[in-house]
Amino acid sequence: MSKICKHPFNSIQIQNTGEVYCCCCYWTNFYSFGNIFEQSFDEIWNGEKAQKFREQFLKQEFKYCKLNECEPFLPDKDYKPSLVCEYPKQIEFSYDRRCNVRCIFCRNEINKEEEIYNREKEHKIEKNFDSIFTPILERAEIVELNSAGELFASKHSIEIVKKVIKINPNIKFKIISNGILFTKEIIEALDLKERMITVTISMHSATEKTYNKLVKHGNFKKLIENVKYLSQLKKQGFLQNLQLNFVVTSINYNEMIKFAHFAKKMEAKAFFINYHRQIDDNKLEKELDISLPTNKNYNKLIKILKNPIFNENYCYVNDYLKNLKPISQNFLNLFNIKGRVK
Repeated sequence: MSKICKHPFNSIQIQNTGEVYCCCCYWTNFYSFGNIFEQSFDEIWNGEKAQKFREQFLKQEFKYCKLNECEPFLPDKDYKPSLVCEYPKQIEFSYDRRCNVRCIFCRNEINKEEEIYNREKEHKIEKNFDSIFTPILERAEIVELNSAGELFASKHSIEIVKKVIKINPNIKFKIISNGILFTKEIIEALDLKERMITVTISMHSATEKTYNKLVKHGNFKKLIENVKYLSQLKKQGFLQNLQLNFVVTSINYNEMIKFAHFAKKMEAKAFFINYHRQIDDNKLEKELDISLPTNKNYNKLIKILKNPIFNENYCYVNDYLKNLKPISQNFLNLFNIKGRVK
């Protein structure tokens, strides 16, 4: 059976501008189906742009996607995609950028102008939420929050959770979080215990020392406590999937194996992805990006990736990292890099 991705056929991601994507806008090179504030949802969902996007998927072309970072997958046996689709089963709200921490590979500081802009867009969403989203949410099965920031650090996003449950009491949630505020108490307060199917926690380290280098204003002990509670929920059958994310950098790469063992103990999936540089000529970002052949620790990362633990079913390493190749001593000498090929 050919590989194909379900997202263009049954999922949407909504940004605060009103732009509608089928999944992460970065992975699809910001290919928008339309704008929810300017068009009806029916016009967007089965419009010309949506059908054009789906058509190239059915042809196995994937020309709008970054396949080195997000790969298509095998669909269910009975899955039959088409250009014109029923309403999406999964809706992702990905626009609230409030966060309680500052990760060095994400956002070091708060941009005040961006904050004001985001608040204005949020007010527009709040004002139009019932009229725009009720018809979509009533037919949805899953809502995903929040890949843009931290759900539990935002009153706005918490109110979205409450509104979604009110509109569709049978809805299930996929939640992305840094884990610090994801406590037993907030899960009970929002009545999420039996509504979560997938939880993804951004951890990026196996030790407190390394975590503190990567995350400002974090709390590693609280993070571990909350992950252990989520692990209990999974073991008790309340949670289908628990995923622990690890962005590989020059600071944390030597903890990958230890992190994988921790994930196994938690009955979670360890998810390893490469670091995305946001500014190509930024010195700090180049130092963090260990996937660059010019990075002095590049070959050390290659050696770690050869460990058989990364072939286990509880480990996922994205294609970009999988396809990295060792470099020669001559290359190191050419760029005057202090490293040694073993």
